Amino acid sequence: MLHRKVIMAIADGSGDRPHPLLQHQTPLEHAHTPNLDRLAAEGITGMIDLIGTGIPVGTDMGHMILFGFKPEQYPGRGPIEALGVGIDIHSGDVVLRCNFATVENGVVLDRRAGRIREHTDKLAESISGIEVAEDIYAYCKPATEHRAVLVLRGRD
Repeated sequence: MLHRKVIMAIADGSGDRPHPLLQHQTPLEHAHTPNLDRLAAEGITGMIDLIGTGIPVGTDMGHMILFGFKPEQYPGRGPIEALGVGIDIHSGDVVLRCNFATVENGVVLDRRAGRIREHTDKLAESISGIEVAEDIYAYCKPATEHRAVLVLRGRD
């Protein structure tokens, strides 16, 4: 059997829209990219519609599909992030990947809280244990930067 070594590079998130300040090019078109140009010239490139033509797919689901999962098997970002930060998920839990945000007078000023990196454990602790509805409690654990996991759990 023939075995080949392969490098698969996923340029996820590199697409953008043309901008007038860039002579109506996208940032990637405008950028000096000799190494990407060489990889494109010497390798095999392509685009994939992972679910179907014109159906947008998020980064998380897209990567899961590329590595063999079926779209209906995708659990969502919450459970994946929860496993990544060591949260045990119980049957019936609602698990959300979320961001800490900067809010003033009920208005979200920054949905990433300045990409906060410090003291997110204290923010998460202040949320954990809150009863959000009758017998449903919130549990929060920080992830990376401004991200966190929020679990809504009823009584076990």
